[in-house]
Amino acid sequence: MSSLTLDYTNCLASSIGATHGLTDAEIDTLVAKFPKHHENIEELRTSGESAFFELPYQDTKQLKDLVKLHKGKWDNVVMIGTAGATMGARAVVGGLVSEHWNLLSAKERKNASKLFFLDNADPKAVENLLQAIDPKKTLFIFNSRSGNTAESNALFMWLLAFLKKKVAKTAPAKQIIACTDSERSPLTEVCTEEKIELIEIPTTLSGRFAILHVSSLLPAALIGVDTDAVLAGAKAMDERCRHDRALENPAYMHSLIHYLLTRKRRKTIHAMMAFSSRLLGSVDWYSHLLAVSLGKMLNKKGKAVHVGPSPAQCIGPMGCYGQMQLYQEGPFDKVLTFITVADHGATLAVPNSYPKNEGLAYLGDATVEQMMDQAYVGAAHVITAAGRPNMTVILDDVSASSLGGLYYMMMLSTVMSAELYGIDAFDQPGVDSNKQAVFAQLGRAGFEDKAAFLGDFRAKERKTC
Repeated sequence: MSSLTLDYTNCLASSIGATHGLTDAEIDTLVAKFPKHHENIEELRTSGESAFFELPYQDTKQLKDLVKLHKGKWDNVVMIGTAGATMGARAVVGGLVSEHWNLLSAKERKNASKLFFLDNADPKAVENLLQAIDPKKTLFIFNSRSGNTAESNALFMWLLAFLKKKVAKTAPAKQIIACTDSERSPLTEVCTEEKIELIEIPTTLSGRFAILHVSSLLPAALIGVDTDAVLAGAKAMDERCRHDRALENPAYMHSLIHYLLTRKRRKTIHAMMAFSSRLLGSVDWYSHLLAVSLGKMLNKKGKAVHVGPSPAQCIGPMGCYGQMQLYQEGPFDKVLTFITVADHGATLAVPNSYPKNEGLAYLGDATVEQMMDQAYVGAAHVITAAGRPNMTVILDDVSASSLGGLYYMMMLSTVMSAELYGIDAFDQPGVDSNKQAVFAQLGRAGFEDKAAFLGDFRAKERKTC
């Protein structure tokens, strides 16, 4: 089982000074309160507040049955959804499958399907997708936990009509798998009517916390990813973190350090920089998780608090020549988390081709993976020397088990952060208000007042140049 280490040395006053770093006394004071916070987290688990706690232990029979039925049968698999509904799947696939997967030959893919994502309701994106696939040879996975997002539902309705017209009236039943809340989603009735296979997503599992659910793992499983190993990594992390000793708990310390730096040192921007291109999707997913879960106006008591860090992200070493300029010399409002990988899974040696060229000779006999580590050390040193707090998550490798553990740790850290802020990690009132704005403009019943307000907003005189 791959391991994960959290190193928060460079967030401490002993490394960067007390102006921007945390003192031992500040950490110890909050650590002493964690038994109660852990008890509250356990109550969330036992009460069923969110199904994410049980994801490492879920029954995967339906997943395996679907893989047995569909793997190798289709030229293409297309996942349709938006935001958390597809970002989790993108993260898993991006971490464990070649970014050039669709360019590989069928033999190189072991006859597995090509994989596409349609995750934004942009008509040009739909047009571009149809140029790349044969709809008769494509399996569509539609993912929307709530079944109540107008743009996603519009794509679902379009897809049904498109398949019936271009393939056959019975095509939806054979070529669509829908993932949604069977109790509340309006899509459930349509799936029953059209005889579409349904993957049930619990009402208590919002899309951003569903990265380990069957609905997110299915695309990866269909192209050969070992999803059992992903869940095993998550299970190992859950077992490792299921105690109240914060100093021995990477999820809790990740949360505690970020919370204290935000509250005590006003580090309101939480940036992440992963030294592996394969982790780009994971960083994007975490930024989404952080923003929706912790950006709240009201606390659990209904008091206006307006809390939540602003996420930022980049990939290294590329980011060393971009965002790091801001991170190390700009405002003192950030805490940066590096993610490093001990084994990159490949080696690339640099030949000693120009020993007499002073500008190139030093590169001779180096390896690119070695330079990845050197770039990280350089970035961490520079930003620490500049007095900026930074921590590092160290992965043994980018494997199914290591990613499962990383995802579970990040979700548990986010839930603990919400506990510290006194807010609800699982609601999303801001997201819901945006959904309602679209409902109103489309004339959905019950949103007449909002429609009138938006009409006035549209008609407002604008100052332009």
